[in-house]
This record gives sequence, C-alpha cells and structure tokens, in this order.
Amino acid sequence: MIIKTKIMKLRLLTTFLFVCMSLSVAFAQMTFTLNGVTYSSVAETNAKGFTTVTLPAGTDLSGLITGVSVGGTSVNASAVTPNPTTTKLNYDELKVFTYNNKAYGFRFVEDVWFCGVFFSDCHINQGAGHDGTSQTDMADIMQNILDMNPKSEPIRFSTEGATNLVPKTSIVFCLGDIDQDKGDDGSSGEHKNFLACTAEKAKTAGIPFIFIAGNHDLSPDYWTGENGDEGIKFGLSGTGYNADAKTISAIKDNNSYWNGMGVFDENINYFTYGSYDFQPNHFTFKFKDVRFYCANSYWFQKSYNNPSIVSSAKYYAPDGVITALNTFVESHADEASVWMQHYPWLAGDDCNRWWLDQNDVGKYKTASNSSIYGSSTSGITYNNADKANELKKNPLSDIMMKAAGRTDGKVQHFSGHYHQFDNRTYNNTTNNGSSVHDYTVAAPGKTTVTNNAYVVLFKRGEGVKEVIQAQF
Repeated sequence: MIIKTKIMKLRLLTTFLFVCMSLSVAFAQMTFTLNGVTYSSVAETNAKGFTTVTLPAGTDLSGLITGVSVGGTSVNASAVTPNPTTTKLNYDELKVFTYNNKAYGFRFVEDVWFCGVFFSDCHINQGAGHDGTSQTDMADIMQNILDMNPKSEPIRFSTEGATNLVPKTSIVFCLGDIDQDKGDDGSSGEHKNFLACTAEKAKTAGIPFIFIAGNHDLSPDYWTGENGDEGIKFGLSGTGYNADAKTISAIKDNNSYWNGMGVFDENINYFTYGSYDFQPNHFTFKFKDVRFYCANSYWFQKSYNNPSIVSSAKYYAPDGVITALNTFVESHADEASVWMQHYPWLAGDDCNRWWLDQNDVGKYKTASNSSIYGSSTSGITYNNADKANELKKNPLSDIMMKAAGRTDGKVQHFSGHYHQFDNRTYNNTTNNGSSVHDYTVAAPGKTTVTNNAYVVLFKRGEGVKEVIQAQF
C-alpha cells in the first residue's frame, strides 16, 4: 500500500513537471471562489512553485470550487482542464489545472495546526521590585506577539507534520498580575493602562486575547505580616472588594467582546455558584476544537460576601466551583483540554502557601462553611506541601485527568506568578495516574531572563503538541 501511494505521488509529480516544461507557467494568477470559505483568507503560495490552499479542518472538498478567476478576471470553469468545479479534490494531493496553455498547480490541506502565545505578570508601571513593565514596553511586546515577530530566532517547530509551518498567532493569553496592586496605577482600579497596551491592540489585530487575574488583581486573604493588612476591607476604593469587582468586570467585558466577534467554537461560559457578593468567575471555552479551562488566581480562590461598616467580609470554601468544574469536565471528557491559572503547581519555594491562601507568615481567612477543600481547618503549618497536595492539588489533578488531550499521559497546564520560566510535572501523591505538566512563564519585565513568553503549537482536537520559549 505504501509503495502504491509513493508510485501514485511520483506519477502526479512527473505529470506536473511535464506540463510545466510543455507550457508557459503561471502559478499565482489563478484563484477560486469556494463554497463557504473565503479564498483570500486561506490560500498561500509556497516556495515549491504551487499554491497551497489551507482549509479549516473538516471542510468538505466535494463541491468546494464554485468559480474560477485568472489574473483577477472570472473565466468559464469549463475552459479549464480539468474543470475545477467538477473534478474530484483530495486533501494533500497535487492538482494541476491548465488554461490558455498555462499550468497552475494546487494542493489542498487541512488547517489542523494553530499557535497560542502565553505571557504573565506584566505588573504594568509597578516598578523594578515586581519586575514591572512600562506601558510602552508592553505595547511593543504585545505588537510583536500579535505579529509573531520574535526578537529571538524565528519559531521553528520540530513536531512531525509542523516542521515547515510558518507560525502565526491565533490566540494570546495573559496569566495574571496585570498591573499594580488591584489597578492602583492611575486607572482607578479599572486596569485601563494594561488594557490599552494589550487588549486594545488585540482587538485592532482581530486576534483573540484572554486574560485572567492573579493575586495582585484579586485580593488574597492577607497580603503581608502578622498584624492587619487584610485584603478585603470596607470603603476602600483602591483595594479590597471594590477593586476585585472591577477586575472581574474587566475580564468579563473583554470576554464578551470576543464572544461577540464569534471567534470561538462556543461562547465563554462561567463556573458560578451560590449567591455570594463576590466569586472569582472561572471560565471555559472551546477554540479550534480544543477546550480551554481558565481560573482567575487559582481554582480554589474563595468567594465572599462584602464587609459592612460593622462586620468583616465573610468567606466561603470553594467546594461549589470545584463541584461544578468536576460535573462539567465529566460531561466534556472527550474534548482535548488545556488548563491555566495564575499559581504554579511546583515553581517557587513558597508555592504551597499560595495554594493554602496563606500570607508570608501563614495567616489566612477561615471559611465560614465546612469544606473538603481549602485551608479552613486551623493548625495548618506555613507553606505545608503535604496539606496543599491533599486539599487542593490532588483533587484538582484528579478532575483534570478526566478530560482528553493529555501529552505522554500528562495534563497540559500553564501558569505565571513565579516570574521565571519553569517546566515541571506534578504527580498526584495518592493517585499515580494523575500527572500535570505545568509550564510556568517568566515576567516580561524580568531583566535577568532573556525570554518573556511561551509559543505553543496546538493541533485541532488534540491540544498541546510543542512549547517553545521566545522573546518578543
């Protein structure tokens, strides 16, 4: 069978070369009107002398060509040999059409590959202490990302079938800590400076941009120290619940824009539960036949009811959203999945305290309801890896493993927070079958790191195929 296929391809190539030698050749002037597809958006001429027409995956080739133009002028399809509107087309087959003694070679392929870019921790205008990035620098980085114009060497993939792919950016992600603490950057907590140099540029380019919140965007229980510095306080416009609401509003407004543009396979849907004043509003969507799961800060971020003049904020365990996530994943288990949250799984010496909602001395807010998740049980020691694994990481990895799209048996996950690149696998401590491969991305303003983003090769219906560090 393999020998026959090679012989057939050889015969086609020989025929094509013979026609080219016998006739004057004009490869680029013939174009087609396609059924349900805009030709100008899918056709590219490669360096081998024929035109490659890249079609959305699953496009039916039967009856695809409905009209023919040569040199920009419509011609009768029956005057072309063979007639493009009636000849049978096959994917990845070289097809030669002749018109007025000129030969035109075409090859039709499925668009099964696409590229995403991940960055994180811009900390717009926050200064060197947080590896902060200026608006001007971030705008330049974002434009280079959208243009797939790395300052480092051009992106070249090694995955079989994609080695000759010229990468184009299909979607961009930012994984949190988008500007100064809760928008305290001169934009009244609304993240306008971050949005101006990222989201607005993506809208202009027509390339979907998704961002999630980090711990600097949603108030944690406590920031630092033993006394006070509580995240949620009454009446403060620049911190606490007012800023949290503005962060979630900015994320939802951006998501609504891209929903309205119809760029996703289905609209973004949120994991919500209960009737709390604030909840982190994690979300999911499907893009090019790959399911993306996006958590603000992290999947176990607690909800709360706002404080009043006389009472503090009341926190609630994240059981509701975890249960909703589990139910959703079980009903979408056949879909290739990619996951993300702000917190890494393993990167950073104090990684586990964030999973336990602890500040730098171990303080946290106790959830008011009982929970099988969370640090609501008193007496958990600071940065306790065993408890973080037991209460958070093991349950989450078990849920994630129910979805398709694993690579080498591992769920593919992306995170930020650490400000440096890291690439590790978390192995469930009670279930050896649950493994999460976490790619932690560096901060763009980290001057000691030469790269600032991940370029990720995706395959439709299969998920992550290759991850490359790049500088933009």
